Amino acid sequence: MKNLTRKFYAVFAVAILALVVTAATGANFFVAGGAVTALSLLPAGETGVAFAGLNKEIWLPELMEGFYADDSFLSEMRDMSAFVDNDVINLAEAGVNPDVLVNNTAYPISTSQRTDGAIALSLDYFDTENSLIRNIETAELAYDKRASIMYGHKQALRMTFMQKAAHAIAPSADSTDTPLLTTSGADNGDGFKRLTYADILKLKKRFDNAEIPADGRILILSSQHQEDLELEDASRYNLVMDKGVLRGFKLYFLADQRLPRYNKTSGAKVAYGAAAAPSTDTICSIAFHKDEVMKAQGSLDMFLREKDPEQRGDILGFQMRGLSLPIRNKGVAAIYSAEV
Repeated sequence: MKNLTRKFYAVFAVAILALVVTAATGANFFVAGGAVTALSLLPAGETGVAFAGLNKEIWLPELMEGFYADDSFLSEMRDMSAFVDNDVINLAEAGVNPDVLVNNTAYPISTSQRTDGAIALSLDYFDTENSLIRNIETAELAYDKRASIMYGHKQALRMTFMQKAAHAIAPSADSTDTPLLTTSGADNGDGFKRLTYADILKLKKRFDNAEIPADGRILILSSQHQEDLELEDASRYNLVMDKGVLRGFKLYFLADQRLPRYNKTSGAKVAYGAAAAPSTDTICSIAFHKDEVMKAQGSLDMFLREKDPEQRGDILGFQMRGLSLPIRNKGVAAIYSAEV
């Protein structure tokens, strides 16, 4: 697929440049196409002369290919990228639902008009730090370092977007629609109570009582909470892992450091990007219903400075606009490790 994408852009670029040459000189289209192709084969760094300025068209599609992989909870979220306009997404906050009359005998039935509030949200900026690829490295290394570095930028963007999404999903306070629970198990050896299967059952009950649909429930377990469940009952844990479902929640996994943190005393959610504070922080797992959270993709750009005279190489970095958050602050939850 990647090779086909590259070939498509290469052929498209040749055709466009050939049309330009034909229009400017009156030359035959096929002759112009052959000349452009020949020029593209002349060395110009790692790309041909005719394609020296077309790196974005080649690399940006590859950067987004598989960005929402099937093994990521991001793939479960509603994609609202179609509603993005100039890196702003326009949503509406739904008004009050109508009352339902049972065995009504009074007429006329009252009429009301729901008033929705418009919300315009700017997408977040995600910028990778620049990478330097020196000419001497590309000449001496046997593998394609440029492609390897690009893959590293893709993974960094993906993990950071995932981490930001997880933080947005985690509720700030406990409510009927946004359960915020604590673990109840034995000491895990670090002064925190382990997550138990009973805690997951309690989360299921809270979702049931909030009338969150059973189909589409997602649970992202932290590394610590995975260990807690395995130590409680290894056989049951293995069966759950084989099925990928626990108490009706489809399972995904994320490292502790990628999930939100809570204050172990107050239960307040720690701000995104705040420095880790092991003495006061505690880790969590999060849950959501797939129809209650959204992701949106905006513009994507690559910044490139080729043949930098001081660095003797190419410098590149990427910028992505994106946003992920609960749609109406319902059907999202978290369970954090309580202090013993």
